[in-house]
Formats: sequence, C-alpha cells, structure tokens
Amino acid sequence: MQEINIQNQKDLEKEFANDFSSPIFPILSELYLKNKDYLRAEKVCKIGLKHDPNNINGYYILTKIHLYNNQLNDAEKLLKILLEKSPLHINALRLIVALQEQLNKSMKIRSTYLAKLLDIFPNDKEIKQKLLIINNTNIKKEKKTTTPSQSNNKIMIRNQIDFKIQPNMATLTFVEILIEQKHYHQALHVLSIIEDSSSKNKKIKEIKEKLEKLIFESDK
Repeated sequence: MQEINIQNQKDLEKEFANDFSSPIFPILSELYLKNKDYLRAEKVCKIGLKHDPNNINGYYILTKIHLYNNQLNDAEKLLKILLEKSPLHINALRLIVALQEQLNKSMKIRSTYLAKLLDIFPNDKEIKQKLLIINNTNIKKEKKTTTPSQSNNKIMIRNQIDFKIQPNMATLTFVEILIEQKHYHQALHVLSIIEDSSSKNKKIKEIKEKLEKLIFESDK
C-alpha cells in the first residue's frame, strides 16, 4: 500500500475518494477548514461520519466547522454526542463549557461538564471558581423563593440545598472560601467529607467549632 502524505491535499482527496470510511477524512476536512473552504470541509466530515460513526476526530472537526459558521446549537449537539462516546475528551469538555456559557444554558447543565473537568484537573482554580459561582447563584435563587411567612423554614431549606461537592473539591482552602462567603452549612458539609476521608486533626476540630458557632449565631 502506497504511503499517504497527510500534508498533501491531493493524496488525501484520492484516499478519501477510494474509501469514505478512511480515518484520514478528519485530516482532509481540517485542511479544507484551514483554507476556509467550509462547504467541502463539512461535506467530507458528514460523509466520513456516515461511514465511520465512531470517529471522534470527525465529530470534533465538524463541531469546529459549525462554530466557524456560527451554528452554535448544532455545535453543542455534536459535542454531546462526542462526549457520550469519549467522556474524557478534554478539548471537547472545555469547548462545550465555553459554548454553553455563550448560549446561556442552565447552570445545572453547565455544572455537569464543569464537574467532569474538575475530576480531570482537581487543582484548576478557574474551574473551581466557576462551580462555586454556579452553586452560590443556586443558593441565592433558593433564598429568594422564601417569604416572610416561611421564616421558620429557612434553616431547613438552607440545609436541604443540593450542594454537590466533587471529592477533589473537599479541601480546607475550599472550606475557608465558603466561610468567607458566609455559606456556613455548605462549609460544614465539605468539612465533614474531609473529616471522613482523613485522620482527625486539631485544625479540623478548630474550624468545626468555629463553624458551629457561626451557624448558631446566623440561625438566631
């Protein structure tokens, strides 16, 4: 079999014409994309995916084509398909998070993919901050639903807020951030996760006592 020069457009076109399922189709499509030949790029990708529906690179390149054409909803749909087939595709995860922010998708949907990214990059401060903002917004929305006649239920409502914590988010630094922003119940919840997964130490005990005091004072 003759070796294909993947930098040579004619070689790629010849190979693709001979076999629509050839794994080179994303390379050819991306080459058209770089040359701003969007119609050919899209056509090659769609034909290639029809014959090889599990080609991850094909989905990713077609997503980029939709973005160039400002077809944001179509791009999001493709990324979802891609991530079903390859849940740990880092570029796709980052792209769908940015795309959903632009599309103003619900916070619940956005947090799903952010949480997956955080599993991969547990020390990424930007991802942690975005999740924290989403959780804080959810908390504020919950508080707005309460009325003066529901004052006796405030504590119960606060305690029942669905505050999802990834294991890698459970750090003393994150606890301090929550305390600083007056999310005492959530901070106590994170602290209990740390306490369960590590040996008890003096600092955890001190923070726990501090939190219990803050909760008591805030719930008066």
